[in-house]
Amino acid sequence: MAKLFLTTLPSQEDIQTSACALYPDADPASLYTNLLFRKAATDIEIHYDNFFSKYDLSPGRFTLLLLLKKKPEGLMPSELAQKVGVTQATISGLINSLEKSELVARETHEKDGRAFVIKLTTKGQGLLDKIAPDWYPRVMRFWSVFNEEEKTLLNGMLDKMIQNIHFLK
Repeated sequence: MAKLFLTTLPSQEDIQTSACALYPDADPASLYTNLLFRKAATDIEIHYDNFFSKYDLSPGRFTLLLLLKKKPEGLMPSELAQKVGVTQATISGLINSLEKSELVARETHEKDGRAFVIKLTTKGQGLLDKIAPDWYPRVMRFWSVFNEEEKTLLNGMLDKMIQNIHFLK
């Protein structure tokens, strides 16, 4: 699905006028901060999608490959679903597409013959090896414009956002 967002953000004054007309107690500074954050997050996500599409992956499929790389013994689909916060149905679709591409394989669980685990294949490892020298330098360049103090401050703010996400429900 296309990710739609404003290409030009309104000024705080525009937000003051329009938001307060809809909701008199609106805080234009909070709304502007929210727009800036959403703009950055959307733009980053679009760049991630474009980058990984060169490798016939999505950011989610890449994440699963990384999780499986850390667990050579494999992970059960339910464990993968729990680690990335999706349903069993969603993880099944992701696993199926990775298996079709021969990046992962299903193997019988060594302790429970009725269950199976997902393991990274040699081809999956090879793809990660190919992506890493292209991906990690981009991430480093992006964050290099921030000094360590700024990154620490931002990390604290992002942690605080994560802890308070329930206010948006």
